Amino acid sequence: MAAKPLRLLHAANLRLDCPLQQFGTWSDDVRDLLESATFTAFERLISVAIERDIDALLITGNSFDASVASLSAEVALRTGFERLNERSIPVFVTPGRLDPAGAWHDLPSLPENVTILATADDSPIDLMDRGRLLATLVPVTSETAVEPQELENIFASRAANPADHPFVVGLATPMRESSRNLARFAALDWLACPAGDDVAANLPLTDGTINAQSGPQGLSIDEAGPRGATYLEVDAQRRIKQSQINLSPIRWERITQSLDRVASRDDLLERMMAAVERLSSPPGELMRIIHWKLDRTTGETRGWEMESAIQELSSSLTELTDQPKGLRYIHQIQPLEPDLSLIEAAHRELLTEFLLALDRRSPVERPSMNKWLADARLGEVLKSSHWEQWADTVAPEVIAERAQQLGWQWFAAIGKR
Repeated sequence: MAAKPLRLLHAANLRLDCPLQQFGTWSDDVRDLLESATFTAFERLISVAIERDIDALLITGNSFDASVASLSAEVALRTGFERLNERSIPVFVTPGRLDPAGAWHDLPSLPENVTILATADDSPIDLMDRGRLLATLVPVTSETAVEPQELENIFASRAANPADHPFVVGLATPMRESSRNLARFAALDWLACPAGDDVAANLPLTDGTINAQSGPQGLSIDEAGPRGATYLEVDAQRRIKQSQINLSPIRWERITQSLDRVASRDDLLERMMAAVERLSSPPGELMRIIHWKLDRTTGETRGWEMESAIQELSSSLTELTDQPKGLRYIHQIQPLEPDLSLIEAAHRELLTEFLLALDRRSPVERPSMNKWLADARLGEVLKSSHWEQWADTVAPEVIAERAQQLGWQWFAAIGKR
């Protein structure tokens, strides 16, 4: 009977209990979806691991934000790992920028199926199944040299048949601060790392497949599209088959909608609805947050640069798509930027200075805002619970976008006088 294939599940950037970008005021059920999204994605990851009876779960980097010290994230990790422990499914974890090795060691003892690979100095681990060597897991950085001859020596002492080389999986771990970052060659079959992290920028050179894994739940529009984990199968002939498994309950999307030959508001709504219907529909989606950009090739704006018209359009689109007992929708529509040719020449220099001023803006952080309020003798505001809520939820980029929209509207208005 042919040996069963090696089955691995690779996840990264779990970021449990990290908030999704929020804007506006939403109903309780929508807010609940936003606040529980990262936990839902992780629970789905654990369920997929059990359903597919995987040989190991690999989690590389940024499982939680250690600076927040979230008890909810800790409980979710422990609960998920215990579910896997009951099925004898091992979990191999590497730290990341948000969850350094020290943060993992500070956690109360995790289930016995969890192994933390903190540095590239940790020893390779054999993944076994009923006495059969399935794979060797090797923690690596760019400075890790795993040469063919070294592998020959490892395999000769571990495999029942020296010619029967196991599948070699590299797990990317953080670099040491003193590292010179000179990439060495590592003879790996598959390399697992988190996408978009410092770890991903410090990988060894390898002929094997590199899987830079994004998070199972996007936190902002910069992480658009369906997201999940990678399922890897390797057969007896060492042939690799990998697929993406969607896990995200909330999906971010960008859509650009042309205004050319749009005759009316209803015509525009119909076209936007058609664009929504063309989106793929992976299973498990509970909400879509769509950022719209209106586009045109003529100078006619037809009023779509005005925020009032955009708000009405957004409300109408939400009413047509949102299903309170089904798939939820949030639509964010960017007002059309006025045509510069419609702005009087005398005002264009002022417009240029306005836009440059926005680009030069300094980020205002919570401590500096508190100091400003204190210097202005507004201590009562600082003590207010309303200030606490405002300071934690208003993002600088949202304020900047709002300032730009108001500026455009003002210049467009004076251009029509």
